Amino acid sequence: MKKLPFLFLTIAVLFAACGKNEQKPAPATTDTGEFKWQTETFADKKIIRYQVPGFEKLTLNQKLLVYYLTQAGLSGRDIIYDQNYRFNLPIRQALDQIVANYKGDRSGKDFAEVLLYAKQVWFSNGIHHHYSHDKFRPGLLTGVF
Repeated sequence: MKKLPFLFLTIAVLFAACGKNEQKPAPATTDTGEFKWQTETFADKKIIRYQVPGFEKLTLNQKLLVYYLTQAGLSGRDIIYDQNYRFNLPIRQALDQIVANYKGDRSGKDFAEVLLYAKQVWFSNGIHHHYSHDKFRPGLLTGVF
């Protein structure tokens, strides 16, 4: 229970430091029409894309199956978040709201730090690194604690 005030303080600081701005996903192809498989890098992670040739040729029932399997995977993701740390789901939900609804300046250093922290949490299914299990700390809180 001693960690609960720290959690609320962290969430309050994140809310105070965030705002809203539309962020567009990276295009799937380059200007030359070549498929762009590596879309983003942050911290020690790289995000890649896969092509699924023939997806448009699937029947409606096959596409529905893919949809429902994806939804099941998203439900399983919440279970993994919860099993990794008991406050991971509330932290992820807070970060989701901050990134989606922040109305301030999204070009500043503070928002970039919050966005980096959010991406690390989303990628690792929680606030701990997926390999080393070190806890992520938001850059804007460096030196505060």
